[in-house]
Amino acid sequence: MIKNYVIAVDIGTTTIRACLYDDRCQLVTVSQDTMEILRLDPRTQQAVRSRPKNPSAADILPSLLPPLLPKLRPSKKSKPHLNQDVGAGATDEMLVEIDPERMFQQFTQVIKNVLEKVPDEKNIRLSMGLCCLRNSFILWDKMSLKPVSRFVVWSDTRARKRCAEWNASWTIKGMNIVGGLLYKLTRKPRYKAAQIFKFIGGLVSHRLMVTIEESDKAQELARLNRLGFGCIESWLLWKLSEGKVLLSETGNTSSTGMYDPFIADYNFMILKLIGFPTKLLNPLCESAKREPFLKVDTKFFGHPINVHCLLADQQAALYGVGGVRKGDVKISLGTGTFVDLNTGSTPHASMSGTYPLVGWRLNGKNTYIAEGNDHDTAVLLGWAQSAGLFDDVTKTSAMAESTHNPGVYFVPAFGGLQTPINDDNACCGFLGLRPKTTKEQMVRAILEAIAFRVYQIWSAMSEEFGFKVPPRVRICGGVANNDFVCQCVSSLLNLPMERVTEGGTAASKGVALMTGLMQGLWTEDEIEAKIGVEKVFQPDPKMRETLLATFRKWKHAVDRCSNFYD
Repeated sequence: MIKNYVIAVDIGTTTIRACLYDDRCQLVTVSQDTMEILRLDPRTQQAVRSRPKNPSAADILPSLLPPLLPKLRPSKKSKPHLNQDVGAGATDEMLVEIDPERMFQQFTQVIKNVLEKVPDEKNIRLSMGLCCLRNSFILWDKMSLKPVSRFVVWSDTRARKRCAEWNASWTIKGMNIVGGLLYKLTRKPRYKAAQIFKFIGGLVSHRLMVTIEESDKAQELARLNRLGFGCIESWLLWKLSEGKVLLSETGNTSSTGMYDPFIADYNFMILKLIGFPTKLLNPLCESAKREPFLKVDTKFFGHPINVHCLLADQQAALYGVGGVRKGDVKISLGTGTFVDLNTGSTPHASMSGTYPLVGWRLNGKNTYIAEGNDHDTAVLLGWAQSAGLFDDVTKTSAMAESTHNPGVYFVPAFGGLQTPINDDNACCGFLGLRPKTTKEQMVRAILEAIAFRVYQIWSAMSEEFGFKVPPRVRICGGVANNDFVCQCVSSLLNLPMERVTEGGTAASKGVALMTGLMQGLWTEDEIEAKIGVEKVFQPDPKMRETLLATFRKWKHAVDRCSNFYD
């Protein structure tokens, strides 16, 4: 009999992780390494500073993972990385990049590490699935296969000014007006979304154009039709196939700003309007297939491995917590906060800043999600530890529960405030500090702020969707191991909230589940039984009353920090 194993690789902003699962989707072993993030001054192209002395998101997240990962092991070639803290003031213009060769070394090493646990037998079948951080792209020479740029990460701000200029133009204002008129006439959701359409620097389109404009080599290759472009999943397929396979997965593409979920294709009208080089776009592909996207040569890992699944990180996490039904909700508290709602076969047109994305595409059909997000979560705890508010991040829940809020409020806006506020010019700050304010009270204010941002995103979704049936809410991510935060969120949402057992590796679990489904290792009906719930938080009415009173005052603090850098 053939023994099946699934390797799920999760390439995130702060870590790169490989998880090995058996044919029952049980976790066998894990290997991970710290992602090297380069933060460069755009004028000098030099690193702003070397490895920070103080901990940040990349340092905090591993310590937040629960004891279910005792076998977690770092890469043997682990090295310090530059500028792990991804938060930045809104006035900063920063190049945020990842070295592709270093990342590929880490990618191959973590896979080799977990393969050591595979029995040395002949009847072994290895399948692989990939999930990647979104909106991070690279350029390369199709002929030589060599990179022309580093990976440009989602938090890179090189296109911020360009987007602001477009958003202030009569072209975009006219599009908003026409969209409103067409929506009144047709009631089509695509035109509803056009009313608030604007370009965002975190999307791929403008950052790509700026990157090409600033590179003579990229421009030359584009003229010769040799310039390759893709996000991480596209580049890995290209790299592992040695230039034979070039595809872009639909869910990853849906968050780039180049995809229109209402027509389920690239938005060629907008792309041509802004002068985007559409000839660089890759064919869109399914999220998973029974026949592999690629059969990886044994020279890469020492074993033949078939790649069957490609997913974006948050979409993978939604699948990994069992959010496969319309109405299911996943809350991720990791490097950032993400609230994802499965909207089934229909994309949702939002007026509050939640984004209609493709969750996954299987058998020619899209499953859509509505997503709201906030950039700063684990980075807040990293900063708080560096500031001396606590020594051990795992004790912060007890610190918060040991005190009350005496009127201290924290605005978590190192990277601005996203859904539904959408203010890139907000500043981070403590308000209401007094001489007698304690560390415990400051920690409580930070944790409450994380919960308040989830509540704001949830409230915007709830208002637009008007949940007639209470959705099932599951939570995952390193920060979700904080009981105080989870209890606050459950009480604010006034709903039971299930914390999944493998919350720190939910994205990897999602990739493994979908890969195994394609291989026939289990059926759709069996997926739910493979997802464990570690704890269920029930809403506390008294706590909710207190939190809502604090939330109302916290919003005044947010108002004080809004448009600070404008």
